[in-house]
Amino acid sequence: MHHKKICKHYNAFVVSWKYQALTTHDKVDALLLSQLVADPDIWRTSPSSDPVSSFLDLIKVPRPDGFVPPLCLSKGVHTTDTVALAEDLYARFSNNNFVLHSHLDSYAHGVFPLASRYFNHSCVPNAVCKYVITPLELVRMEVVVLRDINEREEVTIPYLDPALPFQTRQDALRVNYGFECACSLCAFGRRVEPVPKPPTQGSAELRALEDVLRSFSLGDVSQGQGMRVPAAPGAFERLPKELHCVLHESYLPFLSEAFSKASHEGPYGDAVERGLTLLAFYAMIYPPSYPQIGMHTLELAKTLWNVICTDVGAVTGADEGQLKGHARAALNFAAVGLRNFGPEGDLGGPLEEVRVLAGLLQP
Repeated sequence: MHHKKICKHYNAFVVSWKYQALTTHDKVDALLLSQLVADPDIWRTSPSSDPVSSFLDLIKVPRPDGFVPPLCLSKGVHTTDTVALAEDLYARFSNNNFVLHSHLDSYAHGVFPLASRYFNHSCVPNAVCKYVITPLELVRMEVVVLRDINEREEVTIPYLDPALPFQTRQDALRVNYGFECACSLCAFGRRVEPVPKPPTQGSAELRALEDVLRSFSLGDVSQGQGMRVPAAPGAFERLPKELHCVLHESYLPFLSEAFSKASHEGPYGDAVERGLTLLAFYAMIYPPSYPQIGMHTLELAKTLWNVICTDVGAVTGADEGQLKGHARAALNFAAVGLRNFGPEGDLGGPLEEVRVLAGLLQP
C-alpha cells in the first residue's frame, strides 16, 4: 500500500527495542497505524462519502494511559503533524478495529468503518464476519448470516468470542467498547454467577460430568446413537445446574489444549473423548452454523479417521463401522457450517479437506 514509505524501514523497525517491547496486540496496531498515516493528505482531501470520512466519524476512545504505538515511517514522513494524526486515528482503534482471520487463525487488525457503524454486538449473534483474501487486492470483509433473519430483526455480530467466560466478556466489552452486553447468554451468565470450579482434571467425578455434558448436547453417542447438535440457539438456557461448573474460566482452555495435544500426538482414544466433549461445549454455547463448530467438527472427523486407520480398538465399545458413522456425522456438521461460512479466497482450506475426507469415508 505504501511500499516506499514503510517497507524500506520495516526490518529495522521490527527489531528495534520500541517495537519489541510491545504486546502482540500493540505490534499489529503499530503496523496498521503506520499504514494509515503514511500518506497524511488522504485524511484532508477525501470526500464526505469516502470510507476515510466514515472512519473519522467513528467515536474516539483514547487509551486511559495515553499510549500510542511507535510508527514505521521514514524521517521525512515522521513529522509533528503525522504524530498528531496518529494520535487522533489511534483513539478510534480500540472500539472499532476488527481482528482479521483466515480459517479462524488471527493474522492482522483491520479498519472497516461501515461495519463499525452498522453492526452491533451480541454474544448470541445471527451473523459473523469473514475476510476474503484476493491476490493483489485489499482484504474484503463479508458478513455471513447464520440463520434466517426476520424482517426488522437487527443483524448482530460478535465483537469477541462468545465462549469466553461471562465476566471476561463483560470486562472486555466495557473497557474496549463502553457498554455491557444484555444478550440472553449474558443474562444467563449473570444468573449462574459465581460459577463453581469443576472437579479435578482426570477424576472420575469429572469424567461422569462430561458424560452428562455430551448427552445433553449431542445425544447418547456412547450407545452408538448418531450425534446431533441443537438446531436453535440458546441451548445454554437448559443447562442443568450440575453442569454450570463447565462455564468456569479454567475449564475450556484446559479441554481445548488437551484435545489439540491428543489429536496430534495421541492417544487417539483420549482425543476422541476430548473432542466430543469440546463439541458438546461448543454446541451448548455457540448458535448453530457458528464457524468454530464447523472447524472443530472437521478436526474431530480427522481424528476419528486417524483412529480408524491406526487403532480401531482405541475407542472403547466402538467398532470400525460405528467409528466411521461418527466420523461421517462430524464431517456433516462441519460441512453445513463451513459451506454456510463459504470460502475465504485462498486455495485449499477446510472445504477442500471436507471434500477429501468425505471421499475416504464413503460406505
